[in-house]
Amino acid sequence: MLKINFLVTWRNMLRSKAFTVINLLGLGMGFAGFLLSALYINRETGFDKQNPELENIYLIGITHQGASTDLTPPALARAVAANIPEVKKVGRISYSPFETPFISSSGSVHVKNWKGADRSIAEIFNIEVPGLDLTNPNLTETNLITEDLARILFPDSRHDPAQFPQQIALDQNHTFIYNIHGIAPDNKHSNLNYEAIFFKNDLADHQETGNPVPFQTYILLHPGQDAARVEQKINSIYHQHISPEHHTVTSGFAKGDIYLDPLKNLHLQPRHGSNTGYLTVWALRLLSGLILLMAGINFANLMVAQANKRIREMSIRKLMGLSSLQLGIQLMLETLLLCVMAGVLSMAFIVAGKPVLQQWVFPDPSYFVIDHHLSVQLGIAVIITALIAGVYPAVMLSRFKPANTLKSTYRTQSGTYLIRNGLLTFQVVLAMIFISGFIIMREQLRFMSESEKGFDPSQVIHVKNMGIYDTPKAFQPVRNQLAAYDGVTHATVATHTPGSLETLQKNFTFIDQEYSMAHVGVDFDYFETLGIDLLEGRTFQAPFSADPVKTAVINETAARKLGVGSPIGKTIRGCDTEFIIAGVVKDSKMQGFEKLIKPTVYTIENTCGQFKCEILLKIAPGTTRKTLDALEKNWATINKIDGFLFNYEFIDQKYAQLNRQHELLQTAFTGFTMLAIGIAIMGLLSMTIHAVSLREKELSIRKIMGAGPVRLFLLLNRPFIRIVILAVVIASPIAWWVMNQWLQDFAYRIEIQWWMFAVAGLLAIGIALATVSSYAVKAALANPADSLRNE
Repeated sequence: MLKINFLVTWRNMLRSKAFTVINLLGLGMGFAGFLLSALYINRETGFDKQNPELENIYLIGITHQGASTDLTPPALARAVAANIPEVKKVGRISYSPFETPFISSSGSVHVKNWKGADRSIAEIFNIEVPGLDLTNPNLTETNLITEDLARILFPDSRHDPAQFPQQIALDQNHTFIYNIHGIAPDNKHSNLNYEAIFFKNDLADHQETGNPVPFQTYILLHPGQDAARVEQKINSIYHQHISPEHHTVTSGFAKGDIYLDPLKNLHLQPRHGSNTGYLTVWALRLLSGLILLMAGINFANLMVAQANKRIREMSIRKLMGLSSLQLGIQLMLETLLLCVMAGVLSMAFIVAGKPVLQQWVFPDPSYFVIDHHLSVQLGIAVIITALIAGVYPAVMLSRFKPANTLKSTYRTQSGTYLIRNGLLTFQVVLAMIFISGFIIMREQLRFMSESEKGFDPSQVIHVKNMGIYDTPKAFQPVRNQLAAYDGVTHATVATHTPGSLETLQKNFTFIDQEYSMAHVGVDFDYFETLGIDLLEGRTFQAPFSADPVKTAVINETAARKLGVGSPIGKTIRGCDTEFIIAGVVKDSKMQGFEKLIKPTVYTIENTCGQFKCEILLKIAPGTTRKTLDALEKNWATINKIDGFLFNYEFIDQKYAQLNRQHELLQTAFTGFTMLAIGIAIMGLLSMTIHAVSLREKELSIRKIMGAGPVRLFLLLNRPFIRIVILAVVIASPIAWWVMNQWLQDFAYRIEIQWWMFAVAGLLAIGIALATVSSYAVKAALANPADSLRNE
């Protein structure tokens, strides 16, 4: 029986080649969209899934006045380990503030992500290296690098554990030497990501009290423990013993509360960072589901539209003894076979398009993993789609009474006609939502790229170096040498650069009231280098270096928060220092458009425990290449710590990375929009073919009675234009709500305008006209004799 059903299905597919091709392409595009989203979602939701203790691991953070941080004082870890028995392990992680060169006899490489960690972190994150005991307290340190680094530094011995430890230097003079003890396991799917990680027995070197350097602190709970109760205990310890410490009390989070953030949430929904990743995953799930729904509706509509051709076949088969249930199963098998073929076709699309996809969508190979897990997901999607798309056609085409359908030519009932039009309208509504969303998303990203940032990143170079210049005096020799190059118009150094890590929150006192503000340590010409406008007073420049008092500059948000008409000349205290406010500068969106501008204090004499090591250069237009080549050639004489290792990046490119996640979503959304339009076009096309076939003789008679081609053209187009206009009316408020929810993720965003929906509506009508007109024109110009000769 199964063989017969298969043969019948295959013959029906061959007999209706046009509908079969449209079905396969529609379903194939739907499954291709599903696979693309699944590739991304699998990678993004797979972080630390290999860790058997995933459910019991938490990051300790601090929250205060709506802001959150993942950094905690180093003393907290020891206090938690000593006082909370529910905690099985506690460990700290720190990161290098520099992009550091690792130099071996075989090569050198700049390491952007170098972390230090307590040995307990290896246990918490389940890090294992064959031949090494990472938890051995008798070893002073155990230092690991990734395979990618080992391939450059130790190309001949990286696979031989007996060849380790190997030595690396951090400078060309080999002043700083470290041993590398082994190669770390792949960590691309872990929240603990690194290029190099050095384990120590005590990361804080037993100098926890008063140590101003912040750490990430992780805890591993014993199974079955109440995280909320542990959070309360840690909070009590923090307020009683940690926050009153000398260096902690100046932090903007000193009066904050402890929170525990589950490890499973850290990649997509960290409390201390952006949830853009989570929203992207959520959006892709929704979009892929909608695309599959559109493809399923298209299939159901096509099956119903073919009812006139299939109903006689179904009736004859019923007369031959088949029940309605058997016929329904036959039709469901047809649907399943088409879905399976479309699923295979979609996988072929993805594999064939891999080079293009890796160039434009998934540049990181870790996103493009085609494995059994993806195949299982595709199989489930195929079965669900077959069930959803095939149930209604199977029920409708198997319930007719043979006697009624064989008496005369069958014509679709009005109820079926309404259902077909309803399904087509729903398809166009979804396509309209995609088109409107695409326009709004494009406008938001254009707004972010073209609107005022508060600073000018063009022609600004960030030189990554290992030197620390906490005072103007320390940086002055470097400044003098840099100024000697004609292309360098400004040179400065700071603790932070645009697009880098968020600034630290510090407590500042102004007129006996305490305020939490961001702090940035800067040097002379900082504001001039970045093109930040001065609104009032003055900035830090060399002529004022002899000021008898320590001065500060604040941004306009800080000035508003202090609540005085003009803060110039007034005293603000923070970081154990009194500062005279010398100037107010314009607000700048250093962290992009997702985050509100923070009230910020800029100082030159006190870095509040941070390192001034980020060198910024403003290069004159037209001299960039020449100036950079000269600096690279002579860098060893300018900065002896880095020597010949001159490493830099353009600030505008670095800042653009803040929008990378949204650009990825836009790329995916553009692809889904094209798929939605393509599926809607095939739905319109199939319904047009069906309408023309049903009305072929009617059109011929009308033509004989004097109707011209234009009138016939309008007659065929009118129903579809009505459907599109209705879809525009339905889709516009839905698209407005959905995209308004997406825009809430941005602190600075566009307002949704009426013209965006008008443009989307005109595009939808234009696409519908272009699709329907191809067959409408053909039908209007056809010879009436061809369709009437058999009457």
